[in-house]
Amino acid sequence: MKTLLIICALAALGLASCSVDYQLTVPVNYAPKLELGHDEIKVVVVNRFTVDSVANKNKRKRNVLKGGSYSAIAMAAKQLDMLPHIQTTVLADSANLSADTTPVKKLAEKYGANYVLTLDSLSADIPMELVDSTEVYTTVVNVKFTLYESNGNYFKILRGKAKDYHSESRYYGILAALIVHPTVKGNGQAISQSAGNAAIDAIKDYLPSTLTNQRPLYADNDSLKAAINHMVAKRYHEAFKILNPIIEGPDPKLASHAAYDLAVLYEAQGDIEEALKAAKLSNEKQQNFRANAIIPSLEQE
Repeated sequence: MKTLLIICALAALGLASCSVDYQLTVPVNYAPKLELGHDEIKVVVVNRFTVDSVANKNKRKRNVLKGGSYSAIAMAAKQLDMLPHIQTTVLADSANLSADTTPVKKLAEKYGANYVLTLDSLSADIPMELVDSTEVYTTVVNVKFTLYESNGNYFKILRGKAKDYHSESRYYGILAALIVHPTVKGNGQAISQSAGNAAIDAIKDYLPSTLTNQRPLYADNDSLKAAINHMVAKRYHEAFKILNPIIEGPDPKLASHAAYDLAVLYEAQGDIEEALKAAKLSNEKQQNFRANAIIPSLEQE
């Protein structure tokens, strides 16, 4: 009899462990925080960073910093060029990167530019962090740009930083770590990639962004599960036809859960106003902790 009870208990635990958590990935798109203008805008991107002035005179490291500088300039120009009504011109040579000391106003006049974006400095390092007897290395790049208006008088300093995973190895002590520690001069490709990411970070306020939310869903019965399957397949109208009658039904708990799922449906469609209404309706049917959690998020969107 005891054996049977143990088997039953284990079976119950097994069923509990097989329960499925239903979620929907909801991307939320945000407009840029700042704009350069609504008309046709021309931006000239130049280098003002004198790589040869860095304290380390190692030629290989200087070449890596030059490559990273050009990658930062090219990435900044590429990202801005993807925006509506903006055209960029890069005045930098990847083969022989030198500092352009031409006055901003003169550059703007020569190329008919509304703005001049200058790269002023770039630094790179590959630090090590010890995590549970493992050496974890990251490429860290800092950049500083300045965005000038065409008159050269008004400007905004733009700083960016990237910290990207590089590699890892087992820690055998400080001396061994010094021997295997990757160097900037030997990792040009990694530095250039992080320099591009740092440039994106510097101009991020001028770029659109996307935040991905993982929204949990209620799947109390087969009807809600069917609605979720339609939502995952982006058949939102079919999901709505299932959820709406449940919301209007007699069971307040089920109605609350269906209204919450409907809020997530509307958010996935980008209709934040209706999503907020559905989330509040969920609480009206019955207090719902998931609805309480999603409402502030929707209000910020």
